[in-house]
Amino acid sequence: MTDREPRDAAPMRWATVPNAISLLRLVVFVPLVVALVLRPGAELWAAVALALFAGTDWIDGFLARRLGQVSRVGEVLDPLADRVGVIAISITMAVVGVLPVAVIVTIVVVDAALLVIGLLRVERVREGHVLYLGKVKTALMMVSLPLLLVARSPELGSTWLTVVAVVCVTAATVLHVLVAAMYAVRYLRPADPPVTR
Repeated sequence: MTDREPRDAAPMRWATVPNAISLLRLVVFVPLVVALVLRPGAELWAAVALALFAGTDWIDGFLARRLGQVSRVGEVLDPLADRVGVIAISITMAVVGVLPVAVIVTIVVVDAALLVIGLLRVERVREGHVLYLGKVKTALMMVSLPLLLVARSPELGSTWLTVVAVVCVTAATVLHVLVAAMYAVRYLRPADPPVTR
């Protein structure tokens, strides 16, 4: 896309490499990870598949910028794949006893509360930018989940690795609450009055 090409022309494109990767993450990697988590003794393979799921999240964003294929479809599809994937995988991990149920409950309650606030203050949501701390939280969670699986695997599982994984997932959960609170404060803050001359 050239500098003079209208920015509104590209955003609605579906057929882009980054969108294909996001779709692949949603319809292939998520079911694969869930199936492996449910299979006893396959924790290490589940961790590998989950790491690939997390890695492709960075790849599709990188390619979108590098190839000039940033699109509104991708802006919706990419975070959708993230949220649906992480929620589905986390719930499955909680069901089999790998992830503490308290983590899932905390994330769901916090996300539900933030969703309600966001729906009530849509205009403030549109104004906002992504918080850097939110990216740190996501990265930490995507490291924690595979670590929990590896810690439970017959091949590499160990007590010290379990401790590290639990500390990481706890820190990610605390950051999740903190970031959500920061977004909530932003959404609830009164809009700035229009500048008049």
